[in-house]
Amino acid sequence: MNCWMHASKNSTPHASPAPPVDTNNEQPHHSQEAKRIEPVCEKGQNEFLTFAARSNAGFETDGRQKTNQDSFISFQNFGNTSISVFGVFDGHGACGHLVSNFVRSEFPRMLDKEMLKTEATQDQPDLHRIGRHLQATFERVNAKLEADKSIDSSLSGTTAIVVVVIGKAGCRWLVAANTGDSRAFLAFADKPGDRDVKTKPLSIDQKPDLESERQRILKSGGRVEPLLDEHGNALGPARVWLSNMMLPGLAMTRSIGDDIAATAGVYALPEIETHKLVPNDKFMVIASDGVWEFLSNGDVAKMVVAAGGDADKAAKDICAAAHREWKAEGVEVVDDITAIVVFFSHI
Repeated sequence: MNCWMHASKNSTPHASPAPPVDTNNEQPHHSQEAKRIEPVCEKGQNEFLTFAARSNAGFETDGRQKTNQDSFISFQNFGNTSISVFGVFDGHGACGHLVSNFVRSEFPRMLDKEMLKTEATQDQPDLHRIGRHLQATFERVNAKLEADKSIDSSLSGTTAIVVVVIGKAGCRWLVAANTGDSRAFLAFADKPGDRDVKTKPLSIDQKPDLESERQRILKSGGRVEPLLDEHGNALGPARVWLSNMMLPGLAMTRSIGDDIAATAGVYALPEIETHKLVPNDKFMVIASDGVWEFLSNGDVAKMVVAAGGDADKAAKDICAAAHREWKAEGVEVVDDITAIVVFFSHI
């Protein structure tokens, strides 16, 4: 099925909208008028947190902007102020933008808002229940995508990292669910008032060279090896392949979509991490691998600290720095870049 023949799904309220297009920006080096894709930006706050999100389209080898395959969700009030939901989805493959936007649209609809509202009122939310529900939601979204014949997900998919911030004052928790190689981390100070922060990962990049992931792929009949040149030299990172075909070459071991890769052991089940917020916890960053390709958690944390509590400036600075790093590497393309910054208060 030709995915280009199908329009993307309608966006979910409060999720990242389709980016507007500026048709007046001409590029003199191209025979046709190039369209500048504006960043998708959101920001908001409630009594517990302030956030900003930004998603920039990448660039093709000829310097033109490409279709942004990243998307995100940002609900500062998911039913009430004691529940917030943030997520980043990084699409890949010819239909990656359609898959990413499908997940962005469907994921919030499949979350059990009433269950989360009940857990948010408890002195101790049932973290296992929330984690299991997030895992089930990832898998339900994946099954619905597979059944949706308007999107060809055979060789296209998306990462998905979602963080639920839940609980009443004094008992606030982060529950992070991750599939793929987008990433989230928490920044905290050793002592109240410290400007310097340390970082705690809220996810693990699920790459084929991670031994536990590699073993699962091999047991499922897949192969894990990099692409090789004509001399047998490795080109780039380890990838997932079918046992007898040079497909799909996926550089991650979990994703939503990627139906062919699923026959080699790639699946949508996310890993769950939890963290109880304490007064020394300052902020959280969730971003696509357009950020993490050349920047570390520490690099990004320093940028957020330098923004002085301005989440919008922090998200903009992260995306700009990531873009500069891509250009400095001299690579032919620049990936899509998405970052969400969440500052915590009233913990």
